[in-house]
Amino acid sequence: MHVSKVEARAPDLEVAGAVRRFGTVEALAGIDLAVGAGELLTILGPSGSGKTTLLKVIAGFERPDRGRVLLKGRDITWSSPAQRGIGMVFQNYALFPHMTVAQNVAFPLEMRRVPRAEARRRVDEALRLVDLAGYGERLPKQLSGGQQQRVALARAVVFDPGLLLLDEPFGALDRQLREQMQLEVKRLQRRLGLTALFVTHDQEEALVLSDRIAVMNRGRIEQLGTPQEIYARPSTRFVAQFIGESNLFRARVRDNVTAVLDDGRPMPLPRGTGFAPGSEIAIVIRPERPRRIEAGEDADFVMEGVVSEIVYVGESLKYRLRDDDGLELLVRWPFRETGSRLGVGDRVAIGWSAEDAHVVSW
Repeated sequence: MHVSKVEARAPDLEVAGAVRRFGTVEALAGIDLAVGAGELLTILGPSGSGKTTLLKVIAGFERPDRGRVLLKGRDITWSSPAQRGIGMVFQNYALFPHMTVAQNVAFPLEMRRVPRAEARRRVDEALRLVDLAGYGERLPKQLSGGQQQRVALARAVVFDPGLLLLDEPFGALDRQLREQMQLEVKRLQRRLGLTALFVTHDQEEALVLSDRIAVMNRGRIEQLGTPQEIYARPSTRFVAQFIGESNLFRARVRDNVTAVLDDGRPMPLPRGTGFAPGSEIAIVIRPERPRRIEAGEDADFVMEGVVSEIVYVGESLKYRLRDDDGLELLVRWPFRETGSRLGVGDRVAIGWSAEDAHVVSW
């Protein structure tokens, strides 16, 4: 599989034991991270999680209080940003308004004293890669937001950087354009074989773009894995709540196959959870896992409730259900499977198998 190939490569970027404090606040609490050659790894987390500080330490805009940063085996912890050979794309584009598109893209080459003819060739190639051939003489103000972001991307890759850093680059774009740019960045990164670190708070963006995702919280990496691993098998309650939508049931383990909810009812556990009897746990059920239980059907756990809310989300419908004891559940089913058969106030039985659940510590 593609992921195993990425993990097998020698790391291009290594962060070892990075600590960064601002007064009494520990923005980075000992970060260890390795990014494989040609990998696109996303740093995902809420505001204040430390993701931007980590990016600044890697870029050289912040110095760690402890720890090291290595790029292709070279220790760059104390190198200036200009000495690191890192390309950067920011949310606000950071283009020079008085320079043409071609001049903006050529700027990193001028700083590196690349001969003029070679610089011209590289600029033309970079603009072609981002579908802006023929736009070289325009000023940034004559371009749309998406086109300006493409110029910023061309400028970041024109000098063949050892690492590409993208700091929430699509935050200022509308949804349709943002989704288009996500695919373009992924295409360009693959085509050029770039090692890339992408920072975002948008979980959907992370799932679409990444080879792997590092989920940050309070200065630490809570989980590092593929998008599939992060979504299907979150390692902590924070990750389960932050990535996608989840139903979390607080319970105590009774034995190796059953837990007891706070209201006293039993709920089945998947095989091999590894929690000792008496452990306080969260049972995670993703909204797409439960199914409707018709007369005569059965499941490991069955709940009968009333539809309290319906939300139409394109190809899916989200239903919020509440049973007679107040237990709530969110389910999400493809519209073609449910249509308009359920309405608010309807009673419905739903259920799931034990293996549909995932268990983490509470």
